[in-house]
Amino acid sequence: SFLFTDLQDFTRMVENGEPVKLVAALNGYLDEIVHVAFRYEGVVDKVVGDSVRVFFGAPLDQPDHACRAIECAMEISRVAEAYRQRMPANLGFGSTRIGVNTGQVIVGNFGGDALFDYTAHGNAINIAARLENANKITGTNVLVSEMSATGCDGFRGRPVGRFKLRGIMQPVTAFEPLTVDPESPGYYDAYLTAYQALTAQDDSAGRLFDKLHQQYPSDRLVSFFQKRLSTGITGNLIDV
Repeated sequence: SFLFTDLQDFTRMVENGEPVKLVAALNGYLDEIVHVAFRYEGVVDKVVGDSVRVFFGAPLDQPDHACRAIECAMEISRVAEAYRQRMPANLGFGSTRIGVNTGQVIVGNFGGDALFDYTAHGNAINIAARLENANKITGTNVLVSEMSATGCDGFRGRPVGRFKLRGIMQPVTAFEPLTVDPESPGYYDAYLTAYQALTAQDDSAGRLFDKLHQQYPSDRLVSFFQKRLSTGITGNLIDV
């Protein structure tokens, strides 16, 4: 199972930030993320700029690797948001987006004689990276593929859609994991009813999402669907 993170507006932060303060802030941020990954016994495969790639299930067998990846992603999201809120406003420290996916890959040592790199290659990695990027569109912070969700007993999340991802042949179904009970009784059921109407391309979908948006204007995923339906786009296939 793979986990990808990315920091919103990182390029702008680098261009506008004071170098000494930026380096200290970024190192502190990465340190917290890496320590969360280690607590879940993940392998920190790559750190590229602000992005971190973690995998689970190798080199040691972890039968619960999908759950580890999802739980790790949820904790990273909480830790990263708390870190962002501690940063000075003028630094422009953005939110963290995360994608999680599970699948078969090749894992081993690559690089030849001059370079030793224990890493993984395969389409499952690309899907995790594409889902991380898809958060930009849906307004979510964490997207978990159906492969990961079904591999984790007890997973609880709300469906977001079928994503048509760049370079991936088949649409990928993804969920937003839920960390706590719904904020009010019946909220999750109301969302699920609206989503099912959306999936069936039922005429009631627009009305249902309008009502949800009025009740929960800060819910960015609901806002995404409400705006999408208002422009006449129906169904749950999302082109990224």
